Amino acid sequence: MRAGEGSSGNSEFHIQNEDFPALPGATHLESTHSQLKSGNSDNVVQDARYLDRSNIEKLGIITSPDGLVKNIPPTMLADQFGMAGLLTFLRAIELDPQIVGLALGHDLTNLGLNLNAPERNVYATFAGPWSDVSCRVQDMDTKVTFERQFDLAVLSFLFFNQLLSLQVPDEYMTNLSIRDKLPGIKLNKLSEDVLFYLFYNCPGEIYQMAAANELYGRDWRFHKTQCVWLTRSQYGVVKEQTSVFERGSYNVFDPTQWRKVRIFLNQRE
Repeated sequence: MRAGEGSSGNSEFHIQNEDFPALPGATHLESTHSQLKSGNSDNVVQDARYLDRSNIEKLGIITSPDGLVKNIPPTMLADQFGMAGLLTFLRAIELDPQIVGLALGHDLTNLGLNLNAPERNVYATFAGPWSDVSCRVQDMDTKVTFERQFDLAVLSFLFFNQLLSLQVPDEYMTNLSIRDKLPGIKLNKLSEDVLFYLFYNCPGEIYQMAAANELYGRDWRFHKTQCVWLTRSQYGVVKEQTSVFERGSYNVFDPTQWRKVRIFLNQRE
């Protein structure tokens, strides 16, 4: 703004552009006004729609009290398990704070995890999310450390150092001295109850296959349809028998009751 030259009573003011800069969007409004004068109303409508769409995108995800979620970006999951569902929940807890624990979980510091410690080796103290107390030394699994440290080459040296740092009493470290002196398991000396225990409690291990092989040698057969072990009853007779079919009385081992049950059924080879 500058004062014009002349007498003091007739001073004039000349407004410069830098004195009153245009407001944001003024250029677009001026162009819109000129388009209206020139008759380009279609371009004005398209620009208005573009502005509305861009303003809605800037608002982000829109949630309503009835649970309806709008304006979800196309690259985001549109179900309740993604960020949109989490955002809906975070906005809902402002109205009902009691539902916070249902989705956000619990504070890890209350479970025995000291996240503020400089060293966060939680294996030495953390007993699991369902334990109320910290893990004790006698509760640690040291089998990997003292039994297989020479067999598992894939484990790093740092991992062994961490496990070997546990203060385990010397009287418990007996595996290295007796591992080669223990006799092998003789399955033919075990009772059927022990064989069934190995079969049902060692799934996918060599003990399960060895127990199944021993049960097969004792005339037990595994029924593929019923998924049970059965053998011919000593007090029953086979009613009908062919090369692929057999019908009669059998003793079936029931793992839920852990006993033998006598039933009458049909069996195919």
